Amino acid sequence: MPVSVDELTADEPFPVKPESNQCKALTFLVTHHEYGFTPREIAAQTALDKTTAVDALARLFENELINRADEVYYIEPRRVDELKHRLESLDSAVRLFEATPNDDSYAEEGWEQEVPSIDPDN
Repeated sequence: MPVSVDELTADEPFPVKPESNQCKALTFLVTHHEYGFTPREIAAQTALDKTTAVDALARLFENELINRADEVYYIEPRRVDELKHRLESLDSAVRLFEATPNDDSYAEEGWEQEVPSIDPDN
């Protein structure tokens, strides 16, 4: 039976939330992708405590975003660009929401009456 290309190429949502501990650890590993690091080293470089770093790294590993050999975590070289772009997208989304006005005029009652009509007969 044929399978829809959409089903074959459907991306899972990116499991890392902006500004989360996982995001901090992943950003560090992507930035320093030439090396592998222990949780203690990652904690020291990211201002996370060791327990938090261990938890974040475990989740990243479970989600198959990073690899582990013994107690050293690293990014596969073939995944660096993809993960870098994903993290840049997260950062862009955060900046976009930070730049939006706090006064949501569209949420105010009657906003649609203030918008000019696109109908040339009105």
